[in-house]
Amino acid sequence: MSEQHLSEYEEMWTTERERWALFRSDMGYLPILRGDPPMAEVICDEKLSDLVVAKMLAAGVAVVEDLQDCQAPE
Repeated sequence: MSEQHLSEYEEMWTTERERWALFRSDMGYLPILRGDPPMAEVICDEKLSDLVVAKMLAAGVAVVEDLQDCQAPE
């Protein structure tokens, strides 16, 4: 994984942070783009996914346990 790959997701914890949530389950965290319907951002590279989630958590992106909480913010 390169820094370039990580930078492709940077908006998720910076400029578009409010548009995202982290869905917490028994299997870990899944980034969710808030909306109607909410959409999961599946990152197939496990190391990259872990890094993106860590950046989102550090930036204070909302953590939810119910997908209903991933509806678009008003």
